[in-house]
Amino acid sequence: ARVLGRQGRLPWIVALVASVAWPILTAGVLRPSPVRLSAVRVFGDAPGIVRAVAAQLPRVSSDASARLSTILAALWAVASVALLLRLALAQRKLARLTRDARPDTLDGEPLLITERFGPAVVGALRPRIAMPGWMREIDRPLRSLVLRHERAHRDARDPMLAWLGEVAVALVPWNPAAWWQARRLRLALELDCDQRTLRTGDDVVTYSQLLLLISQRQQTVRLAPMLAESTNHLSLRIAAMQRPRSAHPFRATVALGATAFAAIAVACSPAMRDDITRPNIGMTASLTMSPDKNGVYFEYQVEKPVVPDTGSRAPLYPQELRTAGIEGQAIVEFVVDTTGRADVSSFKVLRVSDERFLEPIRVALPQMRWVPAQVGGRKVKQLVQQPFLFALAK
Repeated sequence: ARVLGRQGRLPWIVALVASVAWPILTAGVLRPSPVRLSAVRVFGDAPGIVRAVAAQLPRVSSDASARLSTILAALWAVASVALLLRLALAQRKLARLTRDARPDTLDGEPLLITERFGPAVVGALRPRIAMPGWMREIDRPLRSLVLRHERAHRDARDPMLAWLGEVAVALVPWNPAAWWQARRLRLALELDCDQRTLRTGDDVVTYSQLLLLISQRQQTVRLAPMLAESTNHLSLRIAAMQRPRSAHPFRATVALGATAFAAIAVACSPAMRDDITRPNIGMTASLTMSPDKNGVYFEYQVEKPVVPDTGSRAPLYPQELRTAGIEGQAIVEFVVDTTGRADVSSFKVLRVSDERFLEPIRVALPQMRWVPAQVGGRKVKQLVQQPFLFALAK
């Protein structure tokens, strides 16, 4: 976009939105599930029906991982709340500065005159130009450049974009790419306005010196620069103004675009997804095809995983829960041996909606049957995670 002389904010907006939306939209799509067994459904005779399937149940590999997931989710929530609170404080600070400012007109432009803040554009919904009182002391042509720059920010509603960038970071505080993209978006907003300000052929050197003058006289207000223009990127802005334009913009654009397209294609390819989310059995056979010390395989290590026997009995629906109309589900873990029977000593509860559903499962487990897993044509033990759905159907 820069090579073609166009605005550079849009790519960063798209990147930031994708960084926030992508993890949400792909939740569960790229994550492998270790459970291929169908849920064993236990039906009562009360009215109603539960439309639940095993694929929709939370995947829990162990009690430790469940606790870790809970801790990480709590830390995520705490970090997001802290950043949103910081954003609210910045908004409050900026609103207070705006209320303390004096409405006035400078060179025919209605604006706010402040004592210690600006030049900037404040207000996400109703953007207004704020100028410090000392701006009246500089020459009118220089003030005209400053006002032109701030009008470009106001007309493009840049305060709203800056605000949305901070919100995006608060939603995914664990993502370093989002922090970087928000910072680059702020720089892109300034570069775009510099580009529009200098479009009329103004002297780049004079404009650069004006930016340096403003940065020296501008007073820092804690938190407020989060939602207004900042001088943090001043050196990059001046360097961008003085950088000569490409002699062959079309060729440069094609080369950069092809590189970006290739990177996106590689990142989104099914092969890349499989390499990340699925063990490579061919390259790591010695590792993945070996059982643990008890001779137990995991589901991804076997050629034919355990499947429930069609003639196997199901747990009985607890009478007190059926009478009360209580439905629920449980996910348990156990080892199925080479005879198709469950090793009761390996029984472990991963998740249950009501503890009273566990006893019928423990009672029925020794009588339940499975088709054993196979590796190389021989039967082996396999660790399985079995969902049980207790539903009240007609």
